[in-house]
Order: sequence, then C-alpha cells, then structure tokens
Amino acid sequence: TASPTASAAAVIDKTQPVGVFNGTTTAGLASRVGGTVSSAGWTIGTVGNWGGAPQQRSVIFYGGADQKGNADALGKLLGIPTVVDSADVQLPLVVVLGPGFR
Repeated sequence: TASPTASAAAVIDKTQPVGVFNGTTTAGLASRVGGTVSSAGWTIGTVGNWGGAPQQRSVIFYGGADQKGNADALGKLLGIPTVVDSADVQLPLVVVLGPGFR
C-alpha cells in the first residue's frame, strides 16, 4: 500500500499559465525561452520584459504551495534552481530570466 505522503507527490499541471519575463538586457530572450516552455507542453501566459525588482539571478515565482511541483518542473526544464513562493505574482507561475541566463 502507498503511504499518505506518496499520494501527495507533486502532480505537474502544464495547463497552468506560465509568464516568462526578461530581466536582462538581452533582446528577445523571453520570447526564445517562452518557445522552449511552450514546446515542452506548457501553456504560455504573458511574455515580456520584467518590470519588478531587479533580480540577481534567474528565478521562478509560484503562487501557492500547490504550484511548487510545477515550479520545480519548470526549473528543471530551464536549468533554474531558484523557486520562490510569492503572493505577488499575477499568474500561477512566473519565470524571470536574470543576468547570466543562457
């Protein structure tokens, strides 16, 4: 029998809209990464330039604990290890591309 924690394993829900924002000076970066995210089967929300606080590195913000598994999956896809729960994001998942993102 499965333990209760096994049933609580993260379920990836690629229908959740993902915002992709460029926090660098590299033109077109958000569009390119948005294409990568979309090609992997995710639903794209907003793509554009980041207007929030400057980020020192790339980060994935997620809205609430139920989005943590999705954020981790996106992090693996994009090579972004930093995921942060934030009540301030307008979408369930927001990727902010920071300096040094390749």
